[in-house]
Amino acid sequence: MNSDVLVLHRRVKALGQGALHCRELELRLAEDGRHVLLSRYLELYRQEQVGECTIEHYRVPLASMIRWMVNNAERGGPESLCQG
Repeated sequence: MNSDVLVLHRRVKALGQGALHCRELELRLAEDGRHVLLSRYLELYRQEQVGECTIEHYRVPLASMIRWMVNNAERGGPESLCQG
């Protein structure tokens, strides 16, 4: 897998009494170059207990993601056109 990762969201929150809630969302290009992988990591850590951890991975064809972005994005105005 490609080691270049785009971290979309990362948060560590202290919940009190020695508890932490960690959350991370990241995006990377798959080895085949034709899919993107979205990974979601959640962990709840308590000092007196074993931590709870969940990792989920979603694989999406890159072409489908780009098509969705084009169909759902706001279009830029004339100022976004190439100047020549």
